[in-house]
Amino acid sequence: MIDCNAAFERLFDFLDGEVDAEFERRIRDHFDGCKHCFDRADFERRFLAAVQAARAAQGCPRQLRERVLSSLRAEGWQG
Repeated sequence: MIDCNAAFERLFDFLDGEVDAEFERRIRDHFDGCKHCFDRADFERRFLAAVQAARAAQGCPRQLRERVLSSLRAEGWQG
């Protein structure tokens, strides 16, 4: 069984589906028994879904995208 700290440490890996099946089972078991962790995980899951939906619905303004990419390149990003 994992504790609250371990659950929070890997929460976004879990929400992104980037954990192995054993850890996924263990963190789900923890959330089933810990209301505080369940509530936080549920909030984060809903928040990420809302951000994704807003992003898909609105897209990013061209000027903002250009400013962000310019800033990233100035910092050495080569993507």
